[in-house]
Amino acid sequence: MKSKLLITGSSGFIGKILSKRLSKRYKTYLIDKIKKGNEKNFYLINLKDKKKLNEFFKNNKVDTIIHLASEIFDANENIIYENNVTCAENVIALAKKFKIKQIIFTSTFSIYEKNYNKLITENEKPSTLNRYGISKFDIEKKLKLLKNINVTIFRVPIVIGQSRSHRIGILFELIRKGLPIFLIDNGNNKIQFVSIDDLNSAIEKVIGLKGFNIFNIGCSKSYSFRENLEYIVKKTNSNSKFFSLNKYIGLFILNFLIFFRLIDINYYHKSLLTKNILLNVSKIKKRINLDSKFSSREIFYSTYNYYVKNLKHSVKIKSGSDKHPSMKIFKLLNIFSQKK
Repeated sequence: MKSKLLITGSSGFIGKILSKRLSKRYKTYLIDKIKKGNEKNFYLINLKDKKKLNEFFKNNKVDTIIHLASEIFDANENIIYENNVTCAENVIALAKKFKIKQIIFTSTFSIYEKNYNKLITENEKPSTLNRYGISKFDIEKKLKLLKNINVTIFRVPIVIGQSRSHRIGILFELIRKGLPIFLIDNGNNKIQFVSIDDLNSAIEKVIGLKGFNIFNIGCSKSYSFRENLEYIVKKTNSNSKFFSLNKYIGLFILNFLIFFRLIDINYYHKSLLTKNILLNVSKIKKRINLDSKFSSREIFYSTYNYYVKNLKHSVKIKSGSDKHPSMKIFKLLNIFSQKK
Protein backbone atom coordinates (compact mmCIF):
# COMPACT_ATOMS: atom_id res chain seq x y z
CA MET A 1 0.00 0.00 0.00
CA LYS A 2 1.32 3.43 -0.94
CA SER A 3 2.13 5.94 1.80
CA LYS A 4 -0.35 8.66 2.68
CA LEU A 5 1.57 11.95 2.80
CA LEU A 6 1.16 15.27 4.55
CA ILE A 7 3.06 18.25 3.13
CA THR A 8 3.31 21.26 5.44
CA GLY A 9 4.09 24.62 3.83
CA SER A 10 2.33 23.42 0.68
CA SER A 11 1.68 26.97 -0.59
CA GLY A 12 5.38 27.86 -0.63
CA PHE A 13 7.74 27.68 -3.60
CA ILE A 14 8.93 24.13 -2.91
CA GLY A 15 5.58 22.92 -1.58
CA LYS A 16 3.53 23.98 -4.61
CA ILE A 17 5.76 22.09 -7.04
CA LEU A 18 6.30 19.08 -4.77
CA SER A 19 2.59 18.61 -4.04
CA LYS A 20 1.76 18.51 -7.78
CA ARG A 21 4.47 15.91 -8.30
CA LEU A 22 3.60 13.63 -5.40
CA SER A 23 -0.19 13.84 -5.73
CA LYS A 24 0.12 11.87 -8.98
CA ARG A 25 1.41 8.84 -7.08
CA TYR A 26 0.33 9.26 -3.46
CA LYS A 27 -2.69 10.22 -1.40
CA THR A 28 -1.47 13.69 -0.43
CA TYR A 29 -2.77 16.12 2.19
CA LEU A 30 -1.67 19.76 2.17
CA ILE A 31 -1.39 22.20 5.08
CA ASP A 32 -0.46 25.87 5.03
CA LYS A 33 -1.44 29.05 6.85
CA ILE A 34 -1.87 30.75 3.45
CA LYS A 35 -4.17 29.49 0.72
CA LYS A 36 -3.00 29.89 -2.88
CA GLY A 37 -5.14 28.16 -5.46
CA ASN A 38 -7.73 25.42 -5.15
CA GLU A 39 -5.67 22.34 -4.36
CA LYS A 40 -7.40 19.11 -3.45
CA ASN A 41 -7.14 17.96 0.20
CA PHE A 42 -5.91 21.38 1.35
CA TYR A 43 -6.31 22.43 4.99
CA LEU A 44 -5.86 26.03 6.09
CA ILE A 45 -4.04 25.53 9.39
CA ASN A 46 -1.37 27.50 11.22
CA LEU A 47 0.97 24.88 12.66
CA LYS A 48 1.19 26.91 15.86
CA ASP A 49 -2.46 25.99 16.43
CA LYS A 50 -1.93 22.57 17.99
CA LYS A 51 -5.66 22.02 18.54
CA LYS A 52 -6.52 22.38 14.85
CA LEU A 53 -3.51 20.30 13.88
CA ASN A 54 -4.59 17.57 16.28
CA GLU A 55 -8.05 17.61 14.71
CA PHE A 56 -6.52 17.11 11.28
CA PHE A 57 -4.56 14.02 12.35
CA LYS A 58 -7.58 12.70 14.18
CA ASN A 59 -9.62 12.75 10.96
CA ASN A 60 -6.95 11.78 8.43
CA LYS A 61 -4.61 8.81 8.29
CA VAL A 62 -1.04 9.90 7.50
CA ASP A 63 2.09 7.75 7.17
CA THR A 64 4.71 10.33 6.24
CA ILE A 65 5.04 14.02 7.09
CA ILE A 66 7.10 16.18 4.73
CA HIS A 67 7.76 19.24 6.87
CA LEU A 68 8.58 22.18 4.59
CA ALA A 69 6.77 24.96 6.49
CA SER A 70 9.16 27.64 7.67
CA GLU A 71 9.53 31.32 8.33
CA ILE A 72 12.28 32.77 6.16
CA PHE A 73 14.56 35.80 6.37
CA ASP A 74 11.82 38.34 5.67
CA ALA A 75 10.52 38.23 9.26
CA ASN A 76 12.00 39.46 12.54
CA GLU A 77 14.78 37.11 13.70
CA ASN A 78 13.12 36.25 17.00
CA ILE A 79 9.80 35.59 15.27
CA ILE A 80 11.60 33.34 12.78
CA TYR A 81 13.10 31.26 15.57
CA GLU A 82 9.98 31.07 17.72
CA ASN A 83 7.63 30.17 14.86
CA ASN A 84 9.93 27.61 13.26
CA VAL A 85 10.66 25.78 16.50
CA THR A 86 7.10 25.95 17.87
CA CYS A 87 5.60 24.63 14.63
CA ALA A 88 8.14 21.81 14.47
CA GLU A 89 7.51 20.89 18.11
CA ASN A 90 3.78 20.61 17.41
CA VAL A 91 4.37 18.47 14.33
CA ILE A 92 6.75 16.20 16.26
CA ALA A 93 4.39 15.86 19.26
CA LEU A 94 1.47 14.86 17.06
CA ALA A 95 3.64 12.56 14.96
CA LYS A 96 4.41 10.65 18.13
CA LYS A 97 0.79 10.71 19.29
CA PHE A 98 -0.63 9.41 16.01
CA LYS A 99 2.24 6.97 15.36
CA ILE A 100 3.48 8.53 12.13
CA LYS A 101 6.02 6.29 10.40
CA GLN A 102 8.32 8.92 8.91
CA ILE A 103 9.21 12.61 9.00
CA ILE A 104 11.11 14.23 6.13
CA PHE A 105 12.47 17.65 7.08
CA THR A 106 14.05 20.36 4.92
CA SER A 107 16.80 21.94 6.99
CA THR A 108 19.26 24.45 5.53
CA PHE A 109 22.88 25.08 4.64
CA SER A 110 22.44 28.35 6.55
CA ILE A 111 23.67 26.44 9.59
CA TYR A 112 27.08 27.07 7.98
CA GLU A 113 27.96 30.74 7.93
CA LYS A 114 31.74 31.12 7.96
CA ASN A 115 34.07 31.00 4.97
CA TYR A 116 35.09 27.41 4.12
CA ASN A 117 38.15 26.25 2.20
CA LYS A 118 36.82 22.70 1.82
CA LEU A 119 33.61 20.87 0.94
CA ILE A 120 31.31 20.68 3.95
CA THR A 121 30.24 17.18 5.04
CA GLU A 122 27.18 16.31 7.09
CA ASN A 123 29.45 15.92 10.15
CA GLU A 124 30.72 19.51 10.05
CA LYS A 125 30.00 21.50 13.21
CA PRO A 126 27.48 24.33 12.52
CA SER A 127 28.84 27.89 12.48
CA THR A 128 25.55 29.75 12.14
CA LEU A 129 24.90 33.10 13.81
CA ASN A 130 21.54 33.84 12.18
CA ARG A 131 18.35 32.80 14.00
CA TYR A 132 16.95 31.06 10.93
CA GLY A 133 19.90 28.68 10.79
CA ILE A 134 19.84 28.18 14.55
CA SER A 135 16.13 27.33 14.46
CA LYS A 136 16.68 24.71 11.77
CA PHE A 137 19.57 23.07 13.61
CA ASP A 138 17.61 23.01 16.88
CA ILE A 139 14.80 21.22 15.02
CA GLU A 140 17.32 18.72 13.68
CA LYS A 141 18.37 17.95 17.26
CA LYS A 142 14.75 17.42 18.33
CA LEU A 143 14.18 15.04 15.41
CA LYS A 144 17.30 13.06 16.28
CA LEU A 145 15.79 12.23 19.68
CA LEU A 146 12.76 10.53 18.14
CA LYS A 147 12.27 6.81 18.61
CA ASN A 148 10.10 4.57 16.42
CA ILE A 149 9.82 7.27 13.73
CA ASN A 150 12.08 7.23 10.68
CA VAL A 151 13.64 10.62 9.99
CA THR A 152 15.35 12.03 6.90
CA ILE A 153 16.80 15.54 6.98
CA PHE A 154 18.01 17.46 3.94
CA ARG A 155 20.55 20.26 4.38
CA VAL A 156 19.17 22.44 1.59
CA PRO A 157 21.23 25.23 -0.02
CA ILE A 158 19.77 28.05 -2.15
CA VAL A 159 16.97 26.51 -4.20
CA ILE A 160 16.69 27.70 -7.78
CA GLY A 161 13.72 26.93 -9.97
CA GLN A 162 11.82 28.37 -12.86
CA SER A 163 9.27 30.26 -10.78
CA ARG A 164 11.66 31.58 -8.13
CA SER A 165 12.23 35.21 -8.99
CA HIS A 166 12.31 37.13 -5.71
CA ARG A 167 15.86 38.06 -4.66
CA ILE A 168 17.53 36.28 -7.55
CA GLY A 169 15.33 38.42 -9.78
CA ILE A 170 17.47 41.42 -8.78
CA LEU A 171 20.39 39.89 -10.70
CA PHE A 172 18.15 38.94 -13.60
CA GLU A 173 16.86 42.51 -13.87
CA LEU A 174 20.42 43.83 -14.08
CA ILE A 175 21.19 41.43 -16.93
CA ARG A 176 17.87 41.96 -18.71
CA LYS A 177 18.30 45.73 -18.69
CA GLY A 178 21.99 45.62 -19.55
CA LEU A 179 22.93 47.42 -16.33
CA PRO A 180 26.35 47.26 -14.65
CA ILE A 181 26.90 44.40 -12.22
CA PHE A 182 29.08 45.16 -9.20
CA LEU A 183 30.67 42.16 -7.50
CA ILE A 184 32.68 42.09 -4.30
CA ASP A 185 36.22 40.78 -4.90
CA ASN A 186 35.25 40.06 -8.50
CA GLY A 187 32.58 37.55 -7.42
CA ASN A 188 35.07 34.70 -7.14
CA ASN A 189 33.35 33.03 -4.18
CA LYS A 190 31.33 29.85 -4.66
CA ILE A 191 27.95 29.18 -3.03
CA GLN A 192 25.97 25.94 -3.20
CA PHE A 193 22.75 25.86 -5.20
CA VAL A 194 20.24 23.11 -5.94
CA SER A 195 17.51 22.90 -8.56
CA ILE A 196 13.93 22.53 -7.36
CA ASP A 197 13.63 19.41 -9.52
CA ASP A 198 16.62 17.70 -7.88
CA LEU A 199 15.35 18.56 -4.40
CA ASN A 200 11.86 17.23 -5.08
CA SER A 201 13.28 14.12 -6.71
CA ALA A 202 15.36 13.49 -3.57
CA ILE A 203 12.34 13.95 -1.31
CA GLU A 204 10.37 11.45 -3.36
CA LYS A 205 13.23 8.94 -3.33
CA VAL A 206 13.47 8.91 0.49
CA ILE A 207 9.76 8.26 1.14
CA GLY A 208 9.81 5.06 3.19
CA LEU A 209 13.55 5.26 3.97
CA LYS A 210 14.33 3.66 7.33
CA GLY A 211 16.37 5.03 10.21
CA PHE A 212 17.81 8.46 10.91
CA ASN A 213 19.45 10.13 7.91
CA ILE A 214 21.00 13.52 7.14
CA PHE A 215 21.89 14.42 3.56
CA ASN A 216 23.57 17.41 1.98
CA ILE A 217 22.11 18.16 -1.44
CA GLY A 218 23.35 20.34 -4.29
CA CYS A 219 23.96 20.69 -8.02
CA SER A 220 26.51 18.60 -9.92
CA LYS A 221 29.09 21.35 -10.45
CA SER A 222 29.33 24.73 -8.78
CA TYR A 223 30.75 27.78 -10.50
CA SER A 224 31.70 31.07 -8.92
CA PHE A 225 29.12 33.80 -8.46
CA ARG A 226 30.60 35.72 -11.38
CA GLU A 227 30.82 32.66 -13.66
CA ASN A 228 27.11 31.93 -13.11
CA LEU A 229 26.16 35.45 -14.17
CA GLU A 230 28.67 35.66 -17.01
CA TYR A 231 27.15 32.54 -18.52
CA ILE A 232 23.74 34.25 -18.74
CA VAL A 233 25.23 37.50 -20.06
CA LYS A 234 27.03 35.68 -22.86
CA LYS A 235 24.08 33.44 -23.71
CA THR A 236 21.66 36.39 -23.92
CA ASN A 237 24.05 38.94 -25.46
CA SER A 238 23.30 41.28 -22.57
CA ASN A 239 25.10 44.64 -22.44
CA SER A 240 25.84 44.21 -18.72
CA LYS A 241 29.45 44.81 -17.70
CA PHE A 242 31.12 43.48 -14.56
CA PHE A 243 32.91 45.69 -12.04
CA SER A 244 34.90 44.44 -9.08
CA LEU A 245 34.65 46.18 -5.72
CA ASN A 246 37.13 46.02 -2.88
CA LYS A 247 35.63 43.82 -0.16
CA TYR A 248 35.44 46.53 2.50
CA ILE A 249 34.09 49.18 0.14
CA GLY A 250 31.60 46.69 -1.29
CA LEU A 251 30.33 45.66 2.14
CA PHE A 252 29.99 49.30 3.18
CA ILE A 253 27.89 50.04 0.10
CA LEU A 254 25.74 46.94 0.69
CA ASN A 255 25.16 47.92 4.33
CA PHE A 256 24.05 51.35 3.15
CA LEU A 257 21.66 49.91 0.55
CA ILE A 258 20.22 47.40 3.04
CA PHE A 259 19.79 49.98 5.80
CA PHE A 260 17.86 52.34 3.51
CA ARG A 261 15.97 49.43 1.91
CA LEU A 262 17.19 50.24 -1.58
CA ILE A 263 17.91 46.59 -2.25
CA ASP A 264 15.74 43.61 -1.37
CA ILE A 265 18.26 41.55 0.62
CA ASN A 266 19.25 41.43 4.29
CA TYR A 267 22.50 41.18 6.23
CA TYR A 268 22.65 37.38 6.01
CA HIS A 269 22.31 37.43 2.22
CA LYS A 270 25.17 39.92 2.15
CA SER A 271 27.48 37.31 3.69
CA LEU A 272 26.73 34.93 0.82
CA LEU A 273 28.29 37.42 -1.60
CA THR A 274 31.73 37.06 -0.02
CA LYS A 275 32.04 33.52 1.35
CA ASN A 276 32.66 30.03 0.03
CA ILE A 277 30.00 27.58 1.22
CA LEU A 278 29.96 24.37 -0.82
CA LEU A 279 28.46 21.08 0.36
CA ASN A 280 29.93 17.61 -0.07
CA VAL A 281 27.09 15.69 -1.75
CA SER A 282 28.81 12.30 -2.12
CA LYS A 283 26.67 10.70 0.61
CA ILE A 284 23.34 11.36 -1.08
CA LYS A 285 24.70 10.13 -4.42
CA LYS A 286 25.71 6.81 -2.90
CA ARG A 287 22.77 6.29 -0.54
CA ILE A 288 19.78 7.13 -2.74
CA ASN A 289 21.48 7.28 -6.14
CA LEU A 290 20.77 10.98 -6.65
CA ASP A 291 23.11 12.69 -9.07
CA SER A 292 22.26 16.18 -10.28
CA LYS A 293 22.39 16.54 -14.07
CA PHE A 294 22.92 20.31 -14.19
CA SER A 295 25.61 22.73 -13.08
CA SER A 296 24.89 25.93 -11.17
CA ARG A 297 25.29 28.11 -14.27
CA GLU A 298 22.89 25.94 -16.31
CA ILE A 299 20.29 26.18 -13.54
CA PHE A 300 20.77 29.97 -13.43
CA TYR A 301 20.32 30.25 -17.19
CA SER A 302 17.17 28.12 -17.26
CA THR A 303 15.67 30.13 -14.40
CA TYR A 304 16.55 33.42 -16.11
CA ASN A 305 14.77 32.39 -19.32
CA TYR A 306 11.63 31.49 -17.40
CA TYR A 307 11.81 34.77 -15.48
CA VAL A 308 11.96 36.86 -18.65
CA LYS A 309 9.12 34.97 -20.31
CA ASN A 310 6.86 35.34 -17.27
CA LEU A 311 7.55 38.95 -16.23
CA LYS A 312 3.92 40.04 -16.55
CA HIS A 313 2.83 37.30 -14.16
CA SER A 314 5.55 37.80 -11.51
CA VAL A 315 4.91 41.57 -11.29
CA LYS A 316 1.43 40.79 -9.95
CA ILE A 317 2.72 38.54 -7.13
CA LYS A 318 3.06 40.41 -3.82
CA SER A 319 4.58 37.78 -1.51
CA GLY A 320 6.65 34.61 -1.48
CA SER A 321 9.72 33.40 -3.38
CA ASP A 322 8.15 34.01 -6.78
CA LYS A 323 7.28 37.68 -6.29
CA HIS A 324 8.95 40.40 -8.34
CA PRO A 325 12.03 42.02 -6.73
CA SER A 326 12.02 45.56 -5.37
CA MET A 327 13.18 47.98 -8.09
CA LYS A 328 14.49 50.94 -6.04
CA ILE A 329 18.14 50.12 -6.68
CA PHE A 330 17.65 50.12 -10.46
CA LYS A 331 16.95 53.86 -10.50
CA LEU A 332 20.46 54.48 -9.14
CA LEU A 333 22.05 52.02 -11.56
CA ASN A 334 20.24 53.58 -14.51
CA ILE A 335 21.77 56.93 -13.59
CA PHE A 336 25.24 55.34 -13.34
CA SER A 337 24.78 53.54 -16.67
CA GLN A 338 23.74 56.73 -18.46
CA LYS A 339 26.80 58.59 -17.15
CA LYS A 340 29.04 55.85 -18.49
